[in-house]
Amino acid sequence: MVGRLAPIKINAVVERGLNDEDIIPLVEFAREHGVAMRFIEFMDVGNANGWNPDKMVSKREILEVIHARYPLVEIGRDKGNAPSVDYHFLDGKGEVGIIASISEPFCSGCTRARLTADGKLVTCLFSNQGFDLRGPLRDGTSDQELADIVRRVWRGRTDRYSELRLSQMNSSTGYQPREHAKLEMITLGG
Repeated sequence: MVGRLAPIKINAVVERGLNDEDIIPLVEFAREHGVAMRFIEFMDVGNANGWNPDKMVSKREILEVIHARYPLVEIGRDKGNAPSVDYHFLDGKGEVGIIASISEPFCSGCTRARLTADGKLVTCLFSNQGFDLRGPLRDGTSDQELADIVRRVWRGRTDRYSELRLSQMNSSTGYQPREHAKLEMITLGG
C-alpha cells in the first residue's frame, strides 16, 4: 500500500542583513503553493556558522513583518511540545511557524533527541557530545536494555543551553560564548 506524504514544511533560518528581506517573499511562496513555512531564529548551533546575537532576527520581529502584511492568529505548539509555535493566516490561506530557541527557549518542554551516524544519542542541538549507543548495539544489547539506556540518558540530561544563553543575553555581562566546541549541525542530521 502506498501512503501519503506528510504535509510539506519549508524551513528558513533568518539572519539579519543576509536574508531578512526574504520573509514576505517566502510567506507568499508558501501561501501560493499550499506549503507550511517555518522560520528559525539564527542559532549558535555548532562552531562554524559565525554566530553573533546581533545577526539574530527574533520571533517578535518576524511576526511583526508577517502580521503587517498577512494577519495571523496563534495556534500554539503541535502536541504542546513541538519546536515551532504555529500561526494560521486570518484569511485561511495556510500557516506559518516560528522556532525561537534564542528569544523564547523551550528546553524544559523539549522531547527531541537525535542519533548521529556514528551511533551517538544527542539530547540537545547545542551539545558538545553524545552518548554511545553503537557499543551496546554491537554488544548484542536487547531492545529492552537499549530502551532503558535511552530512558536513563534522557532522564539524566541537564541540557538547558538555550535557557542559559538567554539568561546571559539579558544580564549586564551579556552573552559569553561556550568554552567548548559544540557538535556541528551536519553531524546531528539537521
